[in-house]
Amino acid sequence: MICRLTGRVVSVSEQAAVIDVGGVCYEVLVPVSSIAGLARLNGEEVTLFTIQYLEGNPAGSNFVPRMIGFIAETDRAFFQQFTKVKGISIRKGLRAMAVPAHQLAAAIENGDIATLTSLPEIGKKTATQIVNDLSGKLDRFLIESAAPLPARELTDAQKVALDILVQWGDRRADAQRWITQAVESDPNLTQPEDIVRTAYKLKHGTA
Repeated sequence: MICRLTGRVVSVSEQAAVIDVGGVCYEVLVPVSSIAGLARLNGEEVTLFTIQYLEGNPAGSNFVPRMIGFIAETDRAFFQQFTKVKGISIRKGLRAMAVPAHQLAAAIENGDIATLTSLPEIGKKTATQIVNDLSGKLDRFLIESAAPLPARELTDAQKVALDILVQWGDRRADAQRWITQAVESDPNLTQPEDIVRTAYKLKHGTA
């Protein structure tokens, strides 16, 4: 069974990413919450933690092999737990994961039915079933995944901005995330001081 896939992102649709591994392209179904991040990395190399399964009608004989991919092992483990709930099929689970796994786990642990029913295809009955089945079992998923999507290569100006933020006491991973968000929000940011200024606004929620 293929449990991990590393390759170049060729294309991303509403449900899947195509990953080129040494000239062989794999269609990998991914959670809704991963689509935007993977689309930004088109043409770059990523690692996805995968699950393989056969899709088809159990009463028939025509099964199609499928692969699902996640940006972190904890996301994969959460999905395996999530789809144990009655009524949460693989496809439905991928669509329902419209928010990161740690946020979904928090909603379940808090019994937040309103948040759960705001997700695609999750009605009140299913939300209640999810809480009943999984509440108290998801503590290890409450922390944001330690393996986020890889960031694009920083420009020289962005690297200088990153060094400044780290020198000021910010964690490198946090600083790089703010810088990435800053330049995505305004591609005209080309000077380190401007990047730092916008990144700090994002840090404090004032951007």
